[in-house]
Formats: sequence, structure tokens, C-alpha cells
Amino acid sequence: MTTHPSSNNDADKLPPLNALRHFEAVARLGSFAAAANALHVTHWAVGKQIRLLEDWYGVPLFERRPRGVVPTDQGAALLNDVNGAFARLTHSVTQLRRESITRRIAGVVRVNALPSFALYWLLPRLSDFQTAYPDIDVRVSTTSRKLRYVGDAFDIGVRSGPELAAGLTSTTLMPDLRLPACSPTVLRSKPIAGVADLRHHTLLHSTTTRAAWADWLRQAGAPGLQGARHLDFDHVFLQLSAAVEGLGVTLASLPLIEREIAAGRLVCPLSEPAWRAPDYTLVVNTERAEDAAVVAFKKWIMAKASPDRTAPARGKSKTNVRR
Repeated sequence: MTTHPSSNNDADKLPPLNALRHFEAVARLGSFAAAANALHVTHWAVGKQIRLLEDWYGVPLFERRPRGVVPTDQGAALLNDVNGAFARLTHSVTQLRRESITRRIAGVVRVNALPSFALYWLLPRLSDFQTAYPDIDVRVSTTSRKLRYVGDAFDIGVRSGPELAAGLTSTTLMPDLRLPACSPTVLRSKPIAGVADLRHHTLLHSTTTRAAWADWLRQAGAPGLQGARHLDFDHVFLQLSAAVEGLGVTLASLPLIEREIAAGRLVCPLSEPAWRAPDYTLVVNTERAEDAAVVAFKKWIMAKASPDRTAPARGKSKTNVRR
């Protein structure tokens, strides 16, 4: 594009910004009349702004045709620059407005989550919330008890499945899909090419998920299969830690082991069947549901959960299911 003669004032080097807005509308809509309608001005006002811009550049920007206008070569080049500049400006404005809004929200959010969910999913992501909402104090507590027994000592809870009780509202957070998982070192001596190979391995359990293996094996077509040994733990997070340390094979919740899979500490030697446990559910104390800090945390955690669909990393063995 031809540029305007330079001056000592940087503002003088820019074309009239309102004229650029009219120019973009005409180029996008293909006519002065359509642009005038979109901008809520008269046809004459649009024509004046385009003539002003053409005088500023010293070149025609549009080719007039019977059914509208199209940009000239110079106009097309200008349009490309204008679209890029407007896009960057829109992004900047949106970002600044969002930051202004989030930094004005202050308060306390009391989050009560399942211990394993808090340790493996929530805490690794919580710094993102603190960065976006520095004036909101998040207080995390953990228990596996039903939230109706926790009373009013929480604002938002995360549980396995919905809780149907007065004063609580439940919203699905994300699916809880489960597959066998183990340390890669376990597979070096005893590969798992199919379900039947699990009989050579130690199966890991936790108190709250003791029936999970039976449910998964039933779905996999091997309801009576027994592992070589069984190890039991009080908590799911101990069960997962045992799998990372190579103590056996666990039936793992995929959202909880994303970091371990990404880091290569765990693999899923079988890709099917993915057994679906009750969904992770967001439970909100209705007395606090309209609090700005609680609303902000709910929106944040829902957004964080929505893209969590990480495919499991597989071991080197085959993934066919042998019965």
C-alpha cells in the first residue's frame, strides 16, 4: 500500500480510523447501502468516509459495479491489513476486559473434593485459577463422605455421581472412564496382550473401589478371572501411587492419571473396554450458588474439565482382548 507522507507525530501517520471502520464494512458486505445499514448511518455518510480514505491514500479503493462494489488491488491489500489490525485490537480489548472483571471478584470458595481427585486433578490445575482470580481465596478440604453430611461447611464439592438432597444441585463435570494401568516396568517381564494376561499380575484395589475390577472384568468377558495376587489400600491415591511404583496393575480413572501418562510413569496396556464409572459431578451448596466467587470457580472448573479427554498411552503389547 502507498503510505501517507511522514510527519513527526505518529498519529499523523495513521489514516482516519473511523474511515477504516467504514471501509471494512463496505468491503465485507459488498455495497455502501449494506454497510450503512450495518453501521446505522446514512448511505451518504459511508460514501463520505470512503472518499476521505481514498483521498488520504491517493488511490481508488473500490471498483464500482452495477450490483455493488469490490476492492481494487490496493483496496484488497489494505483490507488484509485492516482485518489483521482489527482482529488484534479485538483480542486485546477482550483480554483486558476479562482481566479487569476477574480481578474485581473477591471472596472465599470452600471446595470439598474426593481425596484422589483433589491430589491428582484439582491441585495441579489450581494455580491457573489463582492467576486468573488473585483475590479469591480457595480453601480445599477432602472427604469421601456424602456432602449432605458435611452440612454447610462447603460451597462446591466434587463427587462420584450426583447427590440428590435438599440444598444441593448437581452438574456433571466429566466422565470417569477406567482402564487397567501400570508402570511400563511391569510390562517388561510380563507383557499384557489381552485380558487373560492379567492373571499373571498383582491387581491393586482400594477400599472405595473394591468392586471395580469385578465390574470391568465382567464387561471385558472374563468375569471369573483372578490376578496372581491382590493388594488393598485405604485410598485411591495410594492405589495409584502403588501402580506408579510398579507394585501391580490398577483399574485407573483416566482423568486422574493424565499427568502420569504424559510423563510416561503409567501406561494403559489395554485400550478396551473402557468401563464407565459414575461421572465426576460438581455439587453446589445452593445457599452459596449466587456468590460471585463461587460462580467464578464453577465456570473455571467446568471449562477446565471440558477438554480433558486424553487418550490413554498404551504399552508396547497388543491391545486385543483375549478371553
